[in-house]
Amino acid sequence: MKGNGLETQKRPGTTPGSKITKRVWIKATIETVYKALTDSKELAQWFCDRASCDASERKELVAYWKTGKSVQKGHALFTRVIPESLLELVWIDDGSGEQEQKPSHTLSYEIRSKSDMTELIMIDSDDSNPDEETREILDLGWNSVLLELKDHCERKERLAKPRRVPLTRSQKAPED
Repeated sequence: MKGNGLETQKRPGTTPGSKITKRVWIKATIETVYKALTDSKELAQWFCDRASCDASERKELVAYWKTGKSVQKGHALFTRVIPESLLELVWIDDGSGEQEQKPSHTLSYEIRSKSDMTELIMIDSDDSNPDEETREILDLGWNSVLLELKDHCERKERLAKPRRVPLTRSQKAPED
């Protein structure tokens, strides 16, 4: 594991298509991580500028990103949802325009609880076969996005924990 808690697994061989697998350890509960992946307001905190999301099978995620003066829109369909365990989405439009034929870009998240942390495994599969430079850009992009998710969830957990305030002498029980 790297110092930032993010691991990359490369796909061996030269098979058609592209697959990026990432594993990140997050010091937050499964509930916090799942909500960050499925709640519109949460998604706008780490993934996009604005979102509409219904994390149910055959329902949609629509995400909006500001790029200069224009707005880019991505549109995905949830194909598999196991609450707090697994999410799978097929991108109908990943921001570059509606796909002409059957969608071929799938994103999945497997969420597991391990040692008071949450392990998130992200797999980005695309039937297209980008060149090596594009693949490296996507790989680095996912590093950045998943670190944003990690930071968001860990910050949320820290803020949710009640702070212990030391008792003053008058609040302490008298000693016998």
